[in-house]
Amino acid sequence: MNIISQRQTETEENLESPNIFSPNPLESTEPDPLLPNPPTSGILSGEKREELSQELDRLNVEAAGLLGAGEITKAFEIWNRELRLRRYLGQAEELAALSRVAEIAWNNSQKLQVQWITRRLEILQPEIQEEEPPNLELLQALGSAFNTVRAKDPAVEVYQQVIVEARKQEDVVTLKQALTAIGEIHLNWLDYDNAAIAYEELLEVQQQSSSEISEIETTNPPVSGNFEKVNTLEQLAFIYNQGGQPLQAITAKERLVDFYEGQQNITEVPEIKISIAGDYEELGRLNLASQYYQEAYDIAQSIQRFVTASDALENLAALYLSQDEKEAAIEIYKVQLLMDQQFVNVYGMMETYDRMGQVYSQLKAFGLAMSSFQRGLELSRQLGGYRESYFLEKLDKLNRGRNN
Repeated sequence: MNIISQRQTETEENLESPNIFSPNPLESTEPDPLLPNPPTSGILSGEKREELSQELDRLNVEAAGLLGAGEITKAFEIWNRELRLRRYLGQAEELAALSRVAEIAWNNSQKLQVQWITRRLEILQPEIQEEEPPNLELLQALGSAFNTVRAKDPAVEVYQQVIVEARKQEDVVTLKQALTAIGEIHLNWLDYDNAAIAYEELLEVQQQSSSEISEIETTNPPVSGNFEKVNTLEQLAFIYNQGGQPLQAITAKERLVDFYEGQQNITEVPEIKISIAGDYEELGRLNLASQYYQEAYDIAQSIQRFVTASDALENLAALYLSQDEKEAAIEIYKVQLLMDQQFVNVYGMMETYDRMGQVYSQLKAFGLAMSSFQRGLELSRQLGGYRESYFLEKLDKLNRGRNN
């Protein structure tokens, strides 16, 4: 399954230790040569605004050049100068710049810089959140900025406000964006319970909007809407698996199967069914696990997805072995061999003969074990001697056992 997800691997311990006595340069009120007389209204307009914007863009380029040359301290001094002046271009411009520099600071282990930017965001937060009427674009930018500095709780709080306001305004696009953002934040922090809540709510919104479109249009819902639902279901399946909730994961995967079958696109179905079978194994419901492995094999075979079909058989054989049903496992391996022969999978046949040899050895069927390992040896030589010594050792051990 194509999972769009990323775990929160960065930690504050990787950043430099801050000096708590360092003054925040973003709070400095000293005049700047680029703006010796700041506007009393706080925001520039007209030609002065355009001129300052161009100058700040040049500062950004200069800072990036210094960073590339290894002059980290000088680079962030210039970026801080840029950030101080960006506020005179409006909150949207400032938030975009704060996010940009925050990401650079985080990636360069500049913890103090991240804290300075976080403090500036905390100052902006009440100003933006208390605006009437609420500005959804600014709120989203603020939530994104808090997420960039890894301030989870403020980010979630801001996005929750976006969700409330988007529902009031019936702004479905913004609602989906905010729910996705909250889900990703929780997922990045490995908070699977809250991530699941966000994605379940997102799925509900996606289904409702698709239903409304279907009522208006006589054609199917847009492809983009289908993709959104697939992505959300995949994320839910991943989240529930990671959170140790296989039953809920099965539900999400079954809905994925239903979707693909409804679209008459069963290409992805075998792998999903293999995954569902694994969940049932985890739950100890082995009959259902066996059923799903068999279904996965049947579908994969019918559409000539031989690698997936082989995976299904391998898992099914392993399931039988876990129940000490060795003869049943051997029968599965025989089917797997026939399929591997069909598309000349030499490596797959070699591995299957190895597993058969091991099972025959456990059954004390040493003649069959010998022939299985011998076939494995022959195939290993076709692969340039890969695992040849392993098969020779197996055969030698069996020979010595028979002679004793």
